[in-house]
Amino acid sequence: MAENNIRILKGGATVQRFRTEANVTVSPLPGDAIKGAIGTGTNYVGLCLDGDPEQETDVFIGVSKNGGVANTASANGTIDVELISSGRTILEAKATTVANVDTDAKILALLFDQVTFDRSAATAAGVLTVDEDEGTDTDVHGLCILDIRVTDGMVFFTPMIATWGVGFGELTQA
Repeated sequence: MAENNIRILKGGATVQRFRTEANVTVSPLPGDAIKGAIGTGTNYVGLCLDGDPEQETDVFIGVSKNGGVANTASANGTIDVELISSGRTILEAKATTVANVDTDAKILALLFDQVTFDRSAATAAGVLTVDEDEGTDTDVHGLCILDIRVTDGMVFFTPMIATWGVGFGELTQA
């Protein structure tokens, strides 16, 4: 797994360079979930934090490929992001509480639940997981659990359509 524990297994589109805003203290690491349309004028990308992505609110665009070029107090940075597409991209990350997914019966109760990420701290140092604990909310939560590997608590999921920017899906069409 990458540094912050999320990776694209299947259906990633392409890698695109984006800007990160100057004077932002939370810097992405490789393997971080990245959302767009944030910051001043909604012109930047940044980390998905605890409770992200939310449908109709966040634009979950992909997974960071590198730590990016650091931003400073006065200069914007950049980061390379592998783009995702709702229903076409399958990602993996650990469950927040592995004990909640250690039997087939527990997993069955979570399949197709719509959840969000959990970050153990509101900084890049926080570990990113899929929060199977929070319960499904089809109107708000932006990740759909497809399966879970019982041996290690690895969650396989796809982003929901309403967390993804309109038109971006064409990036993966042949």
